[in-house]
Amino acid sequence: MKTAAVYTVLSLLNLIGFMIGVCFLPAEVPIHFNASMTADALGSPWVYLALPGVSALISAGLWASLVQKKNRAVTIGLLSALGVLFATIGWAFFALVSSGVRVGEQTNFPLMLVIVLPLSLLIAWLGNYMPRIEPNRVLGIRTGATLGSEEVWRKTHRLGGYLFFAAGVLSAAAAVVFGTVPALKELQYVPLILAGISVLLAAIVSVVYASLLRKRTKAQQETP
Repeated sequence: MKTAAVYTVLSLLNLIGFMIGVCFLPAEVPIHFNASMTADALGSPWVYLALPGVSALISAGLWASLVQKKNRAVTIGLLSALGVLFATIGWAFFALVSSGVRVGEQTNFPLMLVIVLPLSLLIAWLGNYMPRIEPNRVLGIRTGATLGSEEVWRKTHRLGGYLFFAAGVLSAAAAVVFGTVPALKELQYVPLILAGISVLLAAIVSVVYASLLRKRTKAQQETP
């Protein structure tokens, strides 16, 4: 309850602070950037309020998670991390548009680094906690194979934990390299693509492993 209360207060203060900050921005600011980080569209700065707004709404999920018995700590940690991620991205965009960049101008703001690095760390954090997730129908790798056997669930989440942790670390390293090396800044979207591919592969491998493990377990049980 303490974590939910503290998060709720901080997220609301963050939302209020963001709203105050937006009042000092121009009526129109860049709201879209192309692959080369060139501003190519104008719009109201209030569109960026969605990010801290989502961060504040996550507090409702934290309060709701208090009623569950299984995986309460993991759920609270994951939701809190997501909220911090949305708040961080929101202020990153605020810093970007308040820097005075105009439509048609290319910015050197490391936006992908600001987005992909915390996202990658979140993926790594989730991988670290996956082996601790108990069987449930909300959180984790939920397939017929994992939900049908506690042993399959445990082994699948242990493997998935390694895979997701590796995906997060790899993506974080790529975000730092592509976001800080001047010669690679034109390719700063690569870490985001890499993060998506690595997470997808980790999920696919985990699901296939669970299916094979379940079939092997059934075969062993049916063997006289």
